[in-house]
Amino acid sequence: MIITGIKVTLIILAATTVTSLCLGTVIAVMRISRITVLRALGTLYVEIFRNVPGLFWILFFYFVFPELMPENIRDQLNSYVHYPIVAGIMGLTVDNASYVSDILRSGRLAIPHGQREAAISTGLSRFQQYFHVLLPQMFRATLPPLGTRMVHNFKNTSLCMAISAPEVTWATQNIESLTFRGIEATTVATGFYIVLAGIMVAIIILLEKFLKIDVGSIKHSEA
Repeated sequence: MIITGIKVTLIILAATTVTSLCLGTVIAVMRISRITVLRALGTLYVEIFRNVPGLFWILFFYFVFPELMPENIRDQLNSYVHYPIVAGIMGLTVDNASYVSDILRSGRLAIPHGQREAAISTGLSRFQQYFHVLLPQMFRATLPPLGTRMVHNFKNTSLCMAISAPEVTWATQNIESLTFRGIEATTVATGFYIVLAGIMVAIIILLEKFLKIDVGSIKHSEA
């Protein structure tokens, strides 16, 4: 059971890391856009999802979201055996993306204005400006806080136990209930969290060294 919990936790972590980075990047671009409507929508997204606990969104996607769908889709979601995992991924994604957006936006503000002017002068389209010039610098400048945020997202996977997603914390609780061997299960789960978080931090440090990022010289706000 604990092995299954570790696998599910890794699946949730991998999925939410990718989806929240993609969604957070889109929201960050919207927030720094010159188009007023996009900027307003991006800001509204962040204010809504950042100011509501992540657990709420997990519960929302598990209990409420299916009820908002057409009847045939609702029945399929409610009968899908792995829907707790899917709901957990969706809840953590929208929550984490709001913080990712804030971090990336701070990275954009740290880029000298001349960088964009240089991109414009070379004839790049707006998409090319972001893809080739701005976004690479935004990710590089915000790597340390982004890494910290992803470690925090990893720890938040434990919130999925509230909807019975069979991740590590849920598995630990069930082992205690069924076998009364809670100490052993908790020890394994604790070791798993410490080791994986340590690996994630080590990867971030290696990336910082590889990209020659001077953390002391980077000023940004961590959410």
